[in-house]
Amino acid sequence: MDDCNIFEIWEEYKSSIFGYIKKRVTDEDDAKDILQDVLLKSYQYCSNGKKVLYLKSWLYKITHNTIIDYHKKNNKSISFSLDLVETVDEKSIIGEASDYIKVLLKLLPDDYATPLYMSDIDGIDQKTIAQNLGLTLPNTKSRIQRARVKLKERFLECCVVSFGESGEMVSFDIKPQCTELLTEKNKLEKTL
Repeated sequence: MDDCNIFEIWEEYKSSIFGYIKKRVTDEDDAKDILQDVLLKSYQYCSNGKKVLYLKSWLYKITHNTIIDYHKKNNKSISFSLDLVETVDEKSIIGEASDYIKVLLKLLPDDYATPLYMSDIDGIDQKTIAQNLGLTLPNTKSRIQRARVKLKERFLECCVVSFGESGEMVSFDIKPQCTELLTEKNKLEKTL
């Protein structure tokens, strides 16, 4: 857990958060207002002496929710979605977790890992995967589903996960016994 000193945190992340907002809100003044709302919400939370896991992810979650509130308030359609590629770029909690998915996939048997990788990472349709791997379509679908279950089990074995009220993942931490993920985490931190 990190101390929630919002002013130190804010200086480090405000420009990237502002860029995130500007991608989703066209009006510059509205984007600045949203940025200030995010700072205010963050300050209010931190002023209660609370601690936060994964500060950057937490700030992006507040930012994302504030943008949604802005669109609802102004009766504007919400024209963005949180697809995996976008969240990986922005390093949200899903993005942070997805950094480790490929590592976990390598720990699955190839019979499961390969079709899942082709489907969910490469975006290849299941019919093509079946043809490429010499499997029937039902067999391919079954392997992909089993691989997802195994991947989820492996993720939960290796990580302590916290979920929000609506069931979304809000934080995770790698357990010390999961050396493969800890090694990957160290590599990722060196590149930042």
